[in-house]
Amino acid sequence: MDLTDINSNSAEAYKLRVKKGQLPVVIIAEHTFFVDIRMGMLRPKDDFLSKGIVFSDIQNYYDDNQNTYTIPYNPKTHEFQDIELSMLKEFPKDLIAVQFPVENELDLIGWNRNHGFELTEGLSNKGLKMQFEAKEIPWEETFLADIIKSNLNAAPVLKDCTANPVRNKLKGRKI
Repeated sequence: MDLTDINSNSAEAYKLRVKKGQLPVVIIAEHTFFVDIRMGMLRPKDDFLSKGIVFSDIQNYYDDNQNTYTIPYNPKTHEFQDIELSMLKEFPKDLIAVQFPVENELDLIGWNRNHGFELTEGLSNKGLKMQFEAKEIPWEETFLADIIKSNLNAAPVLKDCTANPVRNKLKGRKI
């Protein structure tokens, strides 16, 4: 594919990405992350103590209907923070839910390079952007609302099971 086949914004982004080696960025809760496909993560721009957001860690938070990730994010540490879903009874207080596109939309050039495709593969269809903004989603609009409801409904049943355990009166081996 020739660069003339893509729009001027994508052509400029292509030059920044390929010729100058500039990585795309995602802004999450006013903090900038580099999209680093080679390292498999969103790398914080200026917080070297943060582990960032590793794509393999957030695979369970992929929404195939929207082709996005919706993850619990800790704005203080600038990291993804997994939640123990089976014990969840209320929405997390110090975390926010953020939504952003998948890897091949965040950095199509890096994705193509990493997977052995031509660098321009898919550019005419999708275009190329160098900056993304993650959306903050209210917890009530995430899948956690259903999980919390389910956990709260299961709590009385579990309480009965632990309060009145069935005891086996037979002791020892029988012939």
